[in-house]
Amino acid sequence: MVQFYTTATRRWISTFCASLFALSQASGQGTTPPIYSNSGNSGATPIIDCNTVLNITTCFGSVSNPGYATDADFTTAATMNVPLSVLVTKTLKLRMDMDGLVPAGHRAGIMVERDGGVLNLVGVNAASLIKIRTYLSGNGGSSQLQETKIVDANLAAVLLGSSTGPTPLEFTAELPFDQIEIEAASLVSLGYKLKVYYAYGIGTNQITTAKGYVSRFATPSVANYSTQAVDNGITVCVNSNVSNPVNAVDTDLTNYATMGALLDLSCPTTLQTQLEGTAPAGYYAGFVLGSGGLLDASVLSGLRLTTYLGNTVQETGTGAGLLSLSVLPGGKYHIRMAATKPFDRVEIRRVSLLGALDNLRVYYGFGLEPRVFRDQAARISSFAAPTSRHQVNGSLLCANCGISNPELAADEDLTTNYASYNATLAVGGSTRLKLQLNGPAKAGNRAGVVLGLGTGLIDAQLLSRIQVSTYTGVAKGTGTDGSQLVETIADPSLVTLELLANGKQELSFRTTRDFDWVEVVLTNGIAALADTRIYYAFAEDTPSGFPSSITPPVNSPVTLTSFKAVSSDGAIDVSWQTSAEANSSHFIVERSLSANGNFQDLGRVNAAGNSTTTRQYLFRDYDGVSLNAPNLYYRLRQVDLNGQETYSNVISVSLRPPVIVFELYPNPASSTEQVRMKVPGQVGAKYQVAVYNQLGKEVSRQTVSGARASMSAGSLTPGLYQVTLLDKAGQRIGTQRLVVQQ
Repeated sequence: MVQFYTTATRRWISTFCASLFALSQASGQGTTPPIYSNSGNSGATPIIDCNTVLNITTCFGSVSNPGYATDADFTTAATMNVPLSVLVTKTLKLRMDMDGLVPAGHRAGIMVERDGGVLNLVGVNAASLIKIRTYLSGNGGSSQLQETKIVDANLAAVLLGSSTGPTPLEFTAELPFDQIEIEAASLVSLGYKLKVYYAYGIGTNQITTAKGYVSRFATPSVANYSTQAVDNGITVCVNSNVSNPVNAVDTDLTNYATMGALLDLSCPTTLQTQLEGTAPAGYYAGFVLGSGGLLDASVLSGLRLTTYLGNTVQETGTGAGLLSLSVLPGGKYHIRMAATKPFDRVEIRRVSLLGALDNLRVYYGFGLEPRVFRDQAARISSFAAPTSRHQVNGSLLCANCGISNPELAADEDLTTNYASYNATLAVGGSTRLKLQLNGPAKAGNRAGVVLGLGTGLIDAQLLSRIQVSTYTGVAKGTGTDGSQLVETIADPSLVTLELLANGKQELSFRTTRDFDWVEVVLTNGIAALADTRIYYAFAEDTPSGFPSSITPPVNSPVTLTSFKAVSSDGAIDVSWQTSAEANSSHFIVERSLSANGNFQDLGRVNAAGNSTTTRQYLFRDYDGVSLNAPNLYYRLRQVDLNGQETYSNVISVSLRPPVIVFELYPNPASSTEQVRMKVPGQVGAKYQVAVYNQLGKEVSRQTVSGARASMSAGSLTPGLYQVTLLDKAGQRIGTQRLVVQQ
């Protein structure tokens, strides 16, 4: 059953992850298509330091094929040739024009790779070795510097000293730009080459508003909070060293209570806050925190969250398996856990003497809708018929290739079954399982897989033995055949690893290009990976930020049990079903070109008003197919008789053209054989099959129907022919070459 919510955006893998650069977070919207440096050959400008002495000019370094960084081919690269410099540090730059203005808040980045062997960087200082700058061009050809970011020294060292694949260097732009520049500095003892594939500006799904409940009261009292430590209904201690607890439940969300040092584990520091309403099951429970120092995921083992409904304990979570911690601007953090039961109070307790938790600031507790943290329309490898939705080592059928039951990673069961990596059957250096997603994924989505080990967890060392890649390919059905590699992240430091419940873990990375297949590669011969379980692959539009405006949700009087959009006879049929309605006036169907973009009204459908029986609704969108978009997104705005409006979740429909099945066999054929044809098998469909010789002259034509038909090759002299399949309107929909032999 699907319930109406007052907003509709996406899902978030929650994780604490250090930024590649020292930068502040900025707000932005992920509603615009990605912008690349595909501005043409003239859009690349090498900036080379040259000196002239006694009429002799010498230049530091060079850039080979600079236009490859600004062409439309993502696989070609300009090469920055950076020689060593013994006396002074010198730099080589390449500036690229973007194919449009990149707004503030977008990911600004450049895809690079070391060209040549691994460098020995022992004793080499990589600080300030590589810099990224953005510019805004003006009138007269001048450009204004917008931002300069220094690539982290550790990442630069990995890029030159160990990484073996394309690596993104990126940050979140605080200012708009239409040019981006990479600067590579010289090393004293080493020269190096750096490939520059392309630059990009990709929007983010910034969360600014949300529905939920906060611990805020206009006239707070002791009824709204508690500092008692209670275990199994028994009060352990009354005041657990929390100062100013009322600050965590007043209307000022900028002040805070302080959880002092934990002096005695027998009296754990505890603060419970009441919410302004009851959060339903499925919401996230948590707190906004602050600290005088830096917090990371290691502190989760020292904290415990508990939800209550009244005085009754609902759920408890501690450690990285059930809790998540994320960074907010201004030195704040939020800690959270997914709740499976309703709750109206949230409690945080310190259960460790870890010094990083001393004087922890607690701003407020919350119960927030899941879209703040998780993509509600994630693409996953989930199919009713999963047989053709996976490839092992690049093949649909691969006996003894190290993966048992690969189809279980592409079926609709995401929790209880899985594909298994069997090390005893694996051959070669690695084993690969590629999984198709149930819809196209966009540049900027996070791509990953959910894994589990037979024993233990994936750590940083094992992470270097696992690789995640994305693929696309030639159109096939509603997707592609997955034959073309899109992106691979070779540096494990750029892969996010998150611990989920039940020992599962998510491995993912932020993409820069579209894809619809995800592959996991396991290195053979690693004992700890011998019983790896692969549950499914996913792509998601990761939300970022935290809502500055939180308002209580409005319950919808409409229960929506089905909401679908399908392409049908040149239009999009948007249909939905309700099981109950109360005081409902009408529905507005809305459409967008992106999942979290600007939705426009398409039309109104009157509602039933009051109903306790199943109601079916249909709206036909005749204009959507003419937009030439690969995907369209729809949502419903339900309007009550009193004018109250609520929104459904967002659904999508793919407009990729269907693959026409047209095959001839045998081919080659002898002049005495019947040539069998496989054609699209729509019920009642009829087609024309026209045969043309090498001069382009039509030599035969016949009408066929059904999925299989045949024609005689007896009237065709030996040679090469073109056999064309035509629809009822005479349009060519398929062509095959036929060789007729003696």
